[in-house]
Amino acid sequence: MNRTEKEQLVADLHQELEAAPHVVLVDFRGLSVPAATEFRRKVKAAGSRYRVVKNRLALRAAKGTALEKLDDQFKGTTGIAWTGEDPVALARALVDFAKEYPALALKAGIVAGEQVLDAEGVKALSTMPTLPDLRSSLLGLLQAPATKLVRLLGTPGNQMAQVLKAHQEKTEKE
Repeated sequence: MNRTEKEQLVADLHQELEAAPHVVLVDFRGLSVPAATEFRRKVKAAGSRYRVVKNRLALRAAKGTALEKLDDQFKGTTGIAWTGEDPVALARALVDFAKEYPALALKAGIVAGEQVLDAEGVKALSTMPTLPDLRSSLLGLLQAPATKLVRLLGTPGNQMAQVLKAHQEKTEKE
């Protein structure tokens, strides 16, 4: 790779990392090629991106981004996984894959462009409910009072109808 290609790679990676507030660094040493391919598929299925770049180039690309806070983690084999959407889905995909393939080690991460997490923090993040789950729970909580009110308002009418029906059945028998 010549100098121009490296500069273009750094510029492209910088642009992507600048737009991604959620980043996790992993150590992929010891992963076989089929396992690495499967890992890339799982990260993509989680709506995230993954890239392996030389540490020196990654550090240049990280300048001016939230990833700059993790400069000390760029040692050895380092892969960068990032997303602009749901950090829980990314963390869950990484942790699940690491359980299946222990050669993959979590190094550190950044959530919302500010909060720095260590490997245990990323694991804890993976146990949280995802953004769609939280939204559905919130929607359920918001709808519950309205549903209860509708049932409450309909109860006297239902009870009156049952009383009238019972009275009608009683008069028909007589």
